[in-house]
Amino acid sequence: MENGEPDFGRPSWMPADHVLPAIVPIGQFLIRAQQMIVALSHLSVYPNGCMLDVRGAARGSDATREVFENIVFAARFGTGATAVTYDKRSPGQSPGLKPGRQPALMLMQYGLEGDFTVESEDDRRADCTLRLWLYPLPPPEPGTLSIVSPGLGPGPASCPLDGRAIVAAAAEVQPYWR
Repeated sequence: MENGEPDFGRPSWMPADHVLPAIVPIGQFLIRAQQMIVALSHLSVYPNGCMLDVRGAARGSDATREVFENIVFAARFGTGATAVTYDKRSPGQSPGLKPGRQPALMLMQYGLEGDFTVESEDDRRADCTLRLWLYPLPPPEPGTLSIVSPGLGPGPASCPLDGRAIVAAAAEVQPYWR
């Protein structure tokens, strides 16, 4: 195949099949404004990477169908490389992974619920779950998850990530079958 993977099975950079991931609780806000929040709930850690479970909520005039759609996230650990999500508004970027590339942060799942048709703007709401895949596992050092989207407030909003806890959790992953 083009990406250097065999023609069968899942690519090695995807979350592992048939394992119960270890959970690392986070519970940190990246944005906590009057009408919008974005928070990192927890990480689901696999042997080859981790899934970041991000929650978003907006109300009133901030609750639009697009409010969370174009958020760009960056994960940084120590002085090493930074992984940034693909911004579909930038046509020159490619979301694909190539063997030997720097760490990648990919949007794997996006779900939005809301009430956008109410008569009163004050009654509008939007609730979102974003699942971001960080591959490979980070080094065992302190890191951050940041929002680097323009227009969501002053400067990047971030929360801490504990690379040591993530690496330790990878050792706790359990296979489905013995």
